Amino acid sequence: MPTVARAMQVLEERADVDATLAEVLVFLADEAAGPDDPFDTPPDGVVGAAAAVNRRRLADRRRERVAGTLDTAEVVALMGSISDRKGVDRRRHRGQLLGWRAGSRVVHPEWQFDARRGDTRQGLPAVLEALGEVRGDPESMDDLMRAPREDLGGRTLADLLAAGRVDTVVRLVRAAGDQS
Repeated sequence: MPTVARAMQVLEERADVDATLAEVLVFLADEAAGPDDPFDTPPDGVVGAAAAVNRRRLADRRRERVAGTLDTAEVVALMGSISDRKGVDRRRHRGQLLGWRAGSRVVHPEWQFDARRGDTRQGLPAVLEALGEVRGDPESMDDLMRAPREDLGGRTLADLLAAGRVDTVVRLVRAAGDQS
């Protein structure tokens, strides 16, 4: 099926179950020629619909982000060298572990850990140092590590770290900072 036709079919199916999306689509269809004044404030219904779509997207993104993480208790259970939550907190505060608050929990991206060793991946401190040089917050650092890359054939920097290619990961992280 051609791409546009498939897109229209998907939009039609989703609009049947998502009233907000249906409202946005109707507005877009009505305004296909464009508004008289592109800087005019859109109608309240459109602003509300767009805000609802954005809230849903943000919630979906938060769920996706947390899906690839371990909470502090899981990190303690995995790591032989840490016996309690305070040990995880100390590593995180020293920059030896990446984590952030997600609701009432602190979560840590799974790519940092080697379950076979019961510890963090070899070279993690160097990778976290490079990430800290190019990204300001832990979630952005995680995004950079988990983003599929065309130049790696769809693999991620986290995949390279798991393969032990620490120097390559550090170099590519720093190169990403040079491009921002």
